[in-house]
Amino acid sequence: MELSIAIYMMKSPQITFFMLVTDRDCIIADFAIKSYNKIYHRNQDFGGEDFVLYIYLNNLSEENKGYYLEKWASYPYTTLYDNTEKLNSLAEKPYPGQIVTSPEGVSRQVEGYNELYDELWTTELKKIDTPYIATVDADFEILNADFYFYLISELSKNPSLIGASTCYSATSPQPIYDSYSNRNIILQERNHTWFCIYKREAFNRCNISHYYYEEIDSSNQIVAYDSASYFQQHLRQKGFNFIHCPISYYNSYVHYGAASKNKTLNRTNINYYRNAFLLTSRGILRGKNALFSKAINKLVRTIAKPFFKNYLNRKKHERSTYITA
Repeated sequence: MELSIAIYMMKSPQITFFMLVTDRDCIIADFAIKSYNKIYHRNQDFGGEDFVLYIYLNNLSEENKGYYLEKWASYPYTTLYDNTEKLNSLAEKPYPGQIVTSPEGVSRQVEGYNELYDELWTTELKKIDTPYIATVDADFEILNADFYFYLISELSKNPSLIGASTCYSATSPQPIYDSYSNRNIILQERNHTWFCIYKREAFNRCNISHYYYEEIDSSNQIVAYDSASYFQQHLRQKGFNFIHCPISYYNSYVHYGAASKNKTLNRTNINYYRNAFLLTSRGILRGKNALFSKAINKLVRTIAKPFFKNYLNRKKHERSTYITA
């Protein structure tokens, strides 16, 4: 059953959030999936029955499926897909160290036993038949839904906009060190994929893949396009624009950042890690910043950081290089 058909049979949403979940990030995804309640219970356009969170179970173990699936399926806004049969049907399953070449001819090494994010975004997003389609990370948690309604409102009223995200990075003005590849690169601009909404039109207008892409410029520098960046660049070249959230919405969401690479996080310690991360990065008050909440959150962060600094630095170090299994 194709992805778009599966969603159509469940609901007729205006927007589909596409989330990939693996064994490594399912523990933090449990919080992320629950957080979409904050959109569901808001009485505004594109809330309630107007969206679906499509959870793509990417080689999830039987143990984790037994622990999480019934809970995730019980939410009124979720649709689940298990790729076990799909993986079993492949002549060669993904494995660490496997070399995969993108449609644009760039070869990259596979980290684990899961289907690649870039490949699935390239093949599956264009099958979804809703007016808006979003990539959302399993380690992206909604703290207040206000930022979402801001983004979707801007998209719906501006014909020149093709996409919107919570965060954006401009092209690096000079080469930067990439710890994953151990090289210096010029990283191109990107509307970050951990929460990035596209109009359906984007997938009709652009056939470029969502894979990582790189090239050598005239000064012999490596110019790199992270996942979806090359796809977005081609849309910009066609005259379309992207927006991202103003800084005032910073406390409305949290991206834990490559949590799937943390080898020591588990169901026993995930609550401690999440609380430490939130206290030191966001404080305690959620939603669009007012002067009072900004002051309170700054005070909380100042107090919390010395207590959790070493612990969080160790977790951050774990995900600074590629995993190999």
